[in-house]
Amino acid sequence: MYENMTVESVKSDIISRLSVSDLDTREGSVMNDMISAVAYKVWQAYQSLDAIVPIVYVDDTSGEYIDKRCAEYGITRKAGNKATVTITVVGTDGTIIPKGKVFLTSDGYQFETVSAAAIASGTVDVTANAAKVGDEYNVAAGTITMQFENMGGVTSVTNAAAATGGTDAETDTALVSRLYDYLQNAATSGNAAHYKQWALSTDGVGAAKVIPTWNGVGTVKVLVVGNNNGPVDSTIVSTCAENIEKNRPIGATVTVISASGLSINVAATITIDSTTTIMTVQTTFTAALDEYLKSIAFSQYTLVYNRVAYMLLDLPGVIDYSALTINGGTENVVITADEVPVIGTVVIS
Repeated sequence: MYENMTVESVKSDIISRLSVSDLDTREGSVMNDMISAVAYKVWQAYQSLDAIVPIVYVDDTSGEYIDKRCAEYGITRKAGNKATVTITVVGTDGTIIPKGKVFLTSDGYQFETVSAAAIASGTVDVTANAAKVGDEYNVAAGTITMQFENMGGVTSVTNAAAATGGTDAETDTALVSRLYDYLQNAATSGNAAHYKQWALSTDGVGAAKVIPTWNGVGTVKVLVVGNNNGPVDSTIVSTCAENIEKNRPIGATVTVISASGLSINVAATITIDSTTTIMTVQTTFTAALDEYLKSIAFSQYTLVYNRVAYMLLDLPGVIDYSALTINGGTENVVITADEVPVIGTVVIS
């Protein structure tokens, strides 16, 4: 805001305002040195004023002041949740699996048992929580196969089902968006905006859509998606429903469900120049399409064929395309009210 306020410009302005014309203000003079010192301090003050703008007008660059402003309205940053998983331990009967025993995936994602358990009939199931919060700890079935410290009496470990419930901590951008939504959409007496706020305050819910009277008078449907604007698991749905239940007006019948994911599969044959490669185009296009699909969740219900074609042609090095298909066709793709588009397969040749 004050980029033009440099030390030299302040110094020049001070000199121009001196009422005594015969003062020696040349470089190296006593007067010049005095004015330079004052100009520097004035410049520092202007630089400090720049820092006030993101404090007064909060955005995703405001750092700690985002939380401070949100606190004024009772909004707190979602801290994220740890994933939970059931681990099957095979080994010698009587072997005790202690509380806090660490098992992990080959990628190094660690899980700690929440209570002690003894192997009987050759096996025992133990519940474990992720070592840290985060969506990345929702590891697939069969991936937890190692011990952090090997112990006698244990032959093998695995998880028959995927870990669930892990959610990322709320980002600055998401928190600012939730603050603006709170300020710009008045929530009163259990209106649609109120239900949306209750849903968005739930860990793991990145966006929500409220449908009043969806099944008659007194009914409310709340569709939710995760931080990546994709479907969420049943744990997050249940937590969201409980949160709404604690706050909703008496008499309403509320249904909370995860939006279904509509896979968007794209295939195309392209012509490129020497500045790029097919692999580069595929990687860049996949990332761009994924970002675009996330941006239209709950806001647009038609994926325009020509929009996807433009995204492909707009990539550096792409000259032309042929045989572009979206979900096997060459027409716009309709997204139903209960769906959000998610990236599927992308094949560029």
